[in-house]
Amino acid sequence: MIDGLIVLASAFAFNIELALYALISLFVTGKTIDMVQVGLGYAKVAFIVTEQQEKLRSAILNDLDRGVTKLAATGGYTEQERPVLLCVVNQTEVSKLKDIVHTNDPNAFVIVTDTNEVLGQGFNYK
Repeated sequence: MIDGLIVLASAFAFNIELALYALISLFVTGKTIDMVQVGLGYAKVAFIVTEQQEKLRSAILNDLDRGVTKLAATGGYTEQERPVLLCVVNQTEVSKLKDIVHTNDPNAFVIVTDTNEVLGQGFNYK
């Protein structure tokens, strides 16, 4: 908050261009600090709601060589049991995972989100 107030005050005291440079500098500094603290070990978590769970599970295990966790879920609207597959992949594997999902179940609902730390088989310990 204090940094934001300083940048805002600098826009009035000097000019808007210098304030924008300060804002960019704050952003880069923040990202650098995050990278040093968390590291470069970012991965992605995919939640896949599918009617073709066995076919998709097998494809992820064999083609992507990643583990899959089956989760039990109930649809909020339909109140029907829905299988959900959870899979953690490296950033470089996301497009291949999406291709596998689309090939095996074009109607699957997929949520891909960032995760900062993954410990376990297939991922490096820090």
